[in-house]
Amino acid sequence: MDNSAGQMKSLWVQGWVGINHSYAMVNQYQLLALTQMPQVQLFYSELPAYDPRWTKAALGAGFSPAEQALLAGIQQRQEEPVSAIYRIHTPNTLQLSNRKIITFMVTEFGLDERWFTPDANIKAYVDAGNLIATPSHWSRDRIVEYGFDESSVYVVPHGVDGQRFRPMGTNERTQAREALGYTADDVVFLNVGAPMWNKGMDLVFEAFFKIRHKHKNAKLLVKDQQALYGFSAVTMVQNLASTGKVRIDGDDVAAVRLIPTTLSLEQLRSLYCVADYYVSPYRAEGFNLPVIEAIASGTKVIVTNGGSTDDFCDENTAIKIPASLHRHTEMQGQHLNAHLQPDMDALVEIMDKCMSERASTSERFAFGRTDLLEKFTWARASRLIAALA
Repeated sequence: MDNSAGQMKSLWVQGWVGINHSYAMVNQYQLLALTQMPQVQLFYSELPAYDPRWTKAALGAGFSPAEQALLAGIQQRQEEPVSAIYRIHTPNTLQLSNRKIITFMVTEFGLDERWFTPDANIKAYVDAGNLIATPSHWSRDRIVEYGFDESSVYVVPHGVDGQRFRPMGTNERTQAREALGYTADDVVFLNVGAPMWNKGMDLVFEAFFKIRHKHKNAKLLVKDQQALYGFSAVTMVQNLASTGKVRIDGDDVAAVRLIPTTLSLEQLRSLYCVADYYVSPYRAEGFNLPVIEAIASGTKVIVTNGGSTDDFCDENTAIKIPASLHRHTEMQGQHLNAHLQPDMDALVEIMDKCMSERASTSERFAFGRTDLLEKFTWARASRLIAALA
């Protein structure tokens, strides 16, 4: 799907840049791609962050100085006419305009009133011909179930920068692993994300400590989002131990390396590369960007079956964890429209089997990675947004 015969369009993007929140990361990747589209006249307006603690100084996005300069140089809209407005921030305002509006919206469990400003009116927004862009079919289904007309919701998949997220050469990877204290015999599992229930980091720890009793060369590398959300994976491990879900000793704890600090994108790529497997037994995700970045970096992934990653993970690049679908459940007073529950026994069995396999070096994985990089690009995502304008 390409922009209509090269027709010139003007797009006013409203969102966040400069921080590593997922909305801001997507916005920055898309903006960088849009600047390369001569048929799009681009304007940008920075909106206040959802949390005032989310500052560029504390939560840098990790882009290069040249990329930051390119983002800073996008023309700020004054009163110039535009073809469409693209909003990518939260909470979602469905405020109407005399121009078409495209609202980026992504959800894990499903929407509720907390996702919107108090004056949001779904019917008026859709009746005016405005649209929703969301990155996965899982998220699309949740949005439609909440009340948006299916014809107004478009799946615009995220991309991945295959030049930035790329495999390491053998010597470079060996040196990077040694710098983290890993030997050639160690099998390293990686997870990047916030220690939240929907992301399944608790399941990563539970499964890892179970296989650790059998495989002393198993290692776990975790990059949490403590700087962004203010809580650490350490608390999660302590809770698992106190409730008896895991049994750990000092040697097991020493096998886990936790990185709480903000990283550059090149440092993040290094983590993906040193790992043997990226493991994400999520319960609900809107897309799960680290999974596609890990694959691009040359690392096979272990992911929940049936969720958002089904859109871009296949048998070549991923091992799927069987999971059961749960609908309309309650958790701590919050209604969950839908979530998945990965099978713990299956996850343990998969990770146990992975201890004797290094699948990311296989010909089949290389084929799947190449296929993924051709289909999921930020240039394509931006062309799709422009086509909706």
